[in-house]
Amino acid sequence: MIPASQASASPVAATSSNATHSRRVPLDKRKRTETSCDKCKSRKQKCRKEPGQESCKYCTLHHIQCQTTQPRKKRLYGSVEGLGTRIALLESLVKGLVPEADVSNVESLRQLAHSLGIPLPDTHLGEANGEAESSDKEGEDAMSLLPDQQGQVQYIGPASSLAFHFKLRTLVGRGAKREFTLFGKNAAEQELNRGGNDPHALSTPAATSNVREHLPIEHHNLPGTRSPGFESLISAFFERINPDVPVLHEASFREAYEAWLVNHDNFDPAWLCSFLCVLLLARRVARVTFPEEQEKVWWRRVQTLLPVVIFTTSVTAVQALMLAAIHLHNTNHRDACWNLTGTAVRIAYAIGLHQDKASAGQTPVSRELRKQLWWTLYSLEQAQVTSYDRPGAIEHPGPKIGCPNEKILGMASYYPLDYRKWMNRLMGHMGSACRAPKTVKQHASEESYVGPLSPAAAVLRDLQRWMDSLPRHLRIETIDSSLQIFQRPLSLLHAWYHYIVIVLCRAALLARASILSKEGHDSTNPALIAMANSCSESGQDLARILLRLDAFGKFDPFTTCDVWFTLASSSVLVLDLVCMNKFASPSVCESRILLSQLADLAQRQRRNPYMPGTLEKFASIIPELHSMVDALDSAATPAEDPIVKAVETVAGVSCPPPQPHHDPGPYQYLQSSTHTGGYMFADNMQDHYQHDPAYPVLAGYSNARFDRATQSHFMDFTINNIHDWNWGDLSNILGTEAVPNMHTHGQAPPGPPPVGPS
Repeated sequence: MIPASQASASPVAATSSNATHSRRVPLDKRKRTETSCDKCKSRKQKCRKEPGQESCKYCTLHHIQCQTTQPRKKRLYGSVEGLGTRIALLESLVKGLVPEADVSNVESLRQLAHSLGIPLPDTHLGEANGEAESSDKEGEDAMSLLPDQQGQVQYIGPASSLAFHFKLRTLVGRGAKREFTLFGKNAAEQELNRGGNDPHALSTPAATSNVREHLPIEHHNLPGTRSPGFESLISAFFERINPDVPVLHEASFREAYEAWLVNHDNFDPAWLCSFLCVLLLARRVARVTFPEEQEKVWWRRVQTLLPVVIFTTSVTAVQALMLAAIHLHNTNHRDACWNLTGTAVRIAYAIGLHQDKASAGQTPVSRELRKQLWWTLYSLEQAQVTSYDRPGAIEHPGPKIGCPNEKILGMASYYPLDYRKWMNRLMGHMGSACRAPKTVKQHASEESYVGPLSPAAAVLRDLQRWMDSLPRHLRIETIDSSLQIFQRPLSLLHAWYHYIVIVLCRAALLARASILSKEGHDSTNPALIAMANSCSESGQDLARILLRLDAFGKFDPFTTCDVWFTLASSSVLVLDLVCMNKFASPSVCESRILLSQLADLAQRQRRNPYMPGTLEKFASIIPELHSMVDALDSAATPAEDPIVKAVETVAGVSCPPPQPHHDPGPYQYLQSSTHTGGYMFADNMQDHYQHDPAYPVLAGYSNARFDRATQSHFMDFTINNIHDWNWGDLSNILGTEAVPNMHTHGQAPPGPPPVGPS
């Protein structure tokens, strides 16, 4: 025991000793390295490194290399018991979702996450790795910035159709250069300069005193006169274009048209812009005689009205911007189409199109028209997102907007019962398909998003449930027995479904084809194989739908998405044939026959002089994809001309095309050496055209083939002599220099049928 006297004295002595001999160093005199070296850390001792010295005292004393490679240990907040409980809960969740999962070690968890397509955090979290990741991201962004014809750059995402086609061509040994023309020149750069020097005449045409400058030529000095030509164009628009892209309400539009005929001076600039766009779009599907100068004036008037429309917040302004965007898209100005679509979305939000409650107090027709316009705008934007892989302005269509009543809008005669309801649901799935690939890092493998719990797999299951839930009268099996007027809407409904599946699954099919080509064996991932098979099946089904549309005489190469669907289907068929070649399948398979028929369909449609430039460019790629497959089979004879071989393949398939023709050179076209004033809307470059003998020239109207190649879209590339081309020079692709021997086409397909009820 300690004596009481010592016990009472010891605290005082201890306090005095601590005050005199304290080991704590004042902060201003404290010297300590930021991170201990490996040797001191292993010995669990303090690492003393003087400022400016490369080695600590211990390493210097023992002549050891002083280095720091191990990262500093991170402080763990919370108790061990709390962390253990959290880990146990997480393991239970994993076992509940995946009963067969092994959660006993880290490596098995990593393999499980990889098979399910779940991105994992990086294992090394040093600053150097962070900088490298940032630089890699910047490099990826730089690869996605591609030049346009205005000397600027455009962003095209890694999941875009362009990136897909680059990978497709690289896979078959036809890698495309990146120096090429992306989008068209400024659609208003030169046309607006022709409108005069008065700035008010261009910026505020509605405020000008010379209102007649903005009217179609035919109505100058003819107030109250009804034009049979305009009546035919309006009827053609509402019978052949508006059902596919429902933007306008026919009764309301015709009522405004009647009022405009009576009084030209009192008109809404947004409505007049819509009217002019109706004329521009309908003139391709209705053979009506108009002076050539008339059509130029229509587009110039649209350009002068657009500044006013953009600053107008109304339903009519949204309609005008959407119609102008469609026209610009079809005439090689897809960048301008994207810009106008985004502007229309902003105005739509401003006037509350995205909410039903914002339509309270309006007439029933106005309420239903607002719903219809919102869903059409959403579909138009999401269709562009699938092509560009850019963030959309409408992230979700939202549950706050219902489906329009087709009977109130007078559209029930164009669609089967509940058609728009099921189409709108499908468009919502398309938005989910656009967002699914973006949840995976760009450097991740294509296999990382095909697992059963991946976003892409979830969207694919939603699409399958949508298909299984379709009512019987909307199924593909009922198309042949349906009314003729319903055949095209039903075909488009299922065409959109298969196109969305292609967008969702084409990366999986490309990954499978790459594995087969590089490693010589199939993928070991069953989820990837299943998704690739879904893509191949949808590619074939989409091809059958398009060929059936052509057999019905309802294939539209002028306005909507038929040609784009044909290109998407052809691309998938090429990849499917690449896989079939690795499996040593027979040379004549269904995909080969379908691809040959699609190439023939595209060639026949391209000879129609009314086909707009963008769609003609899309169609021109399809025969090249066919020749690409043929070149794979003839790789043993590289000296053979791929164009000649492609001609022989198209002519010699075992399954004849739907409309056979005798064409001495199906990959060549006639370009007239004379100039009679051919004009392409929104295009100011030199015009080239051809006269097709199957299309007689009407009196007073030049039946000219417009040079649809004067503006380029983002997929402007071909495969013949690819290594010798300059992608920025379109004359090397479609000019006369690239086609030395010109031949007139043989029998051409009939043009658009006359306007009338189906």
